[in-house]
Amino acid sequence: MGSFRLEIPRSYDASPERVFRAWTDPASMKAWLAEGGDVVADPRPDGLFYLGMQHSSGIRPHYGRYLRVESPHLLEFTWVSEHTLGKESVVTLEFTPRGRQTELRLTHEGLPDERMAMAHTEGWTFFLDTLVARLGGEG
Repeated sequence: MGSFRLEIPRSYDASPERVFRAWTDPASMKAWLAEGGDVVADPRPDGLFYLGMQHSSGIRPHYGRYLRVESPHLLEFTWVSEHTLGKESVVTLEFTPRGRQTELRLTHEGLPDERMAMAHTEGWTFFLDTLVARLGGEG
């Protein structure tokens, strides 16, 4: 694994259960994380996932293995794509209740270089913002 790391906090007007489910339910993941692309997910320790993210240049495959699944507080998985240079990195999501909201802290460790860390910061920021809109639109 590389030595670059990023951390992004975000707050959601939803319970930790709803936010956690958005990250583990394949239909939800397809809608906001894969942008309508293919999703296969088995969210349990050692379960695998695949995201075929839609992009203007075609499908961008991302895949990994769930390391820790502690609903609704913690989700940790490996993350591999062309933007990790095919090497495994680790994403940790912490879900903390704050009154009627959930504070999410996304940490992505093991990125190969500063350029890829910056690209992942931009990508994760986009997807975390997309999730804000999605959860706000759900009942």
